[in-house]
Amino acid sequence: MAALFWLALWQLAAWAVGQEFLLAAPLSVLASLLHLLAQGSTWLAAAQSSLRVLLGFVLGSLFGLLLAALACWRPWAHELFAPLVQAARAVPVASFVILAIILVSSRWLSTLIAFVIGFPVVYAAALSGLAARDRQLDEMARVFQVPLARRLFALTLPQLLPHLRAGLVSALGLCWKSGVAAEVIGIPRGSIGEMLYATKVNYHTAELFAWTIFIVLLSLLSARLLRLFMDALFHQLGAL
Repeated sequence: MAALFWLALWQLAAWAVGQEFLLAAPLSVLASLLHLLAQGSTWLAAAQSSLRVLLGFVLGSLFGLLLAALACWRPWAHELFAPLVQAARAVPVASFVILAIILVSSRWLSTLIAFVIGFPVVYAAALSGLAARDRQLDEMARVFQVPLARRLFALTLPQLLPHLRAGLVSALGLCWKSGVAAEVIGIPRGSIGEMLYATKVNYHTAELFAWTIFIVLLSLLSARLLRLFMDALFHQLGAL
C-alpha cells in the first residue's frame, strides 16, 4: 500500500508539472526501463561498471581489514591511520574524483573512488568487531597452545563477522553511489555513467529515472548476494 501511495503521488506531481522533461510519469519511466532492459548495450554497460565498482569495493575492503588488524595489534598504528581514515570520510566525492582524473585513466576512475569511499567503512566495522571480541577466549586459546590458524577461524572470525557483515553491506552501497557518480564526471566509454550523462544532456528524464532504478536494482542485488555469502561463511565457520 505504501508503494502505491507514493506512485500515485508521483503521478499526480507529474500531471501537475505537465512537462515530461521536468518530471516523467511512472508509466513513462516503466516503458523506458523495459526498453533499456531489452538492449544489449545496457547489460554491457552494467557489466563494465559493476566490474569496476566491485573491484574497488573488494580492494577497499581488504585494505580496510588489513589496517584494522594492524590498528588492533599495535596501538600506534591506530593513531597513525586515524588522519587517513578521517580524510577519506570527510573529503567530498567530487574533490576525490577531480584529483583522481589527474592520477588515473577515466576508465578506472570508479574503481579508485569506490576503494577510497569503501575502505573507511570496512575499517571502522572491523576495528569495532576486533575490539569487542572475548579476550578471555583468546587468552585461554594461548594457554592451551591452540594453533594460530585455528584461533583465527574458530574464535576471531565468528566474533568479527556480525560487525563486518553490516560494515561491508554499508560500504557496498556507498561504493555503488560514489562509483557511478565518478563515472558521470569522468564519462568513461561504455559505462553506466556515460549513459546517465547522455540522458542529462538530452533531457531524457524518463530514461534518467529508468537508469536510476536499474542502478538501485544492481546495488540491491549485489548487497543481497553479499549477505548470502557472509551468512554462508558464518555458518561454515560455526561448523568448525
